[in-house]
Amino acid sequence: MDQNYGGVAPQNQNPGPQMPPVNAMPNPAMPQQPIQAMPVAPTAGPIAQPGEKKGSIVETIILVIVCLIAAGAIVAAVIFYMKWDELNTDFEIQKNDAVATAQKEQKDLDEANFTEREKLPTQQFTGPSDYGSISFYHPKTWSIYVSSDGTQNSDYEAYFSPGQVDPIDSDTSRYALRFIIKHEQADDVMREYQTKVNDGEMTASVFNAGNGASKVSGTKFEGQIEDEINGIVLVIKVNDKTVLLQTDAETFRADYETLIATLRRNS
Repeated sequence: MDQNYGGVAPQNQNPGPQMPPVNAMPNPAMPQQPIQAMPVAPTAGPIAQPGEKKGSIVETIILVIVCLIAAGAIVAAVIFYMKWDELNTDFEIQKNDAVATAQKEQKDLDEANFTEREKLPTQQFTGPSDYGSISFYHPKTWSIYVSSDGTQNSDYEAYFSPGQVDPIDSDTSRYALRFIIKHEQADDVMREYQTKVNDGEMTASVFNAGNGASKVSGTKFEGQIEDEINGIVLVIKVNDKTVLLQTDAETFRADYETLIATLRRNS
């Protein structure tokens, strides 16, 4: 039974746990417990979508292509440089060779011109008056050696060469000009050379120089004069004698041709 204590209801002696009011302020006198953060379960990261995976492959392919193009460009540049360097080297070599060749040619030309100038003015040579006084002009740089003056019914022999005249008695001596007057008929002398013409060792042609009383006529033989002498022999009839003008080598051909063109007969 309820007991009534003066009409006032008795308070509950064992009240249950009471929830604090929602808007209740914390009591500063009471210690506050730190709020513990709830642990978050780790995730495996973003899940790649099919479209993203395809894009990554395309980018990789593009990167590889770009790298290949760059590598190809580098290789091409290296090859181009090597080729350029090789061509440039060849060009420099060819240019230097061309310059050296041109300089040598110019030097040779200058020396040849100097040699030709040194030959001028030419000097006149006249044979003995007893033998027709045959005369001609020869380079002034040629030396003359008269080995026989034609006295005592001997042949007249004179040898001409640039510089020093080689020994007459040597089989290896070669002369720019041999001027010989033989005590023989021209027909007899020419017979020897005509035999060589028939054998195909020499050729023959008619020669004329000068005009009028000074005209000189003869026969010019060219080819193998002797076993080791390939040259030119001009055979001229002078009264009962024969005049020979011979050059022993092709080296002297130009001077020889110029010389015989000046031949004149002075008697």
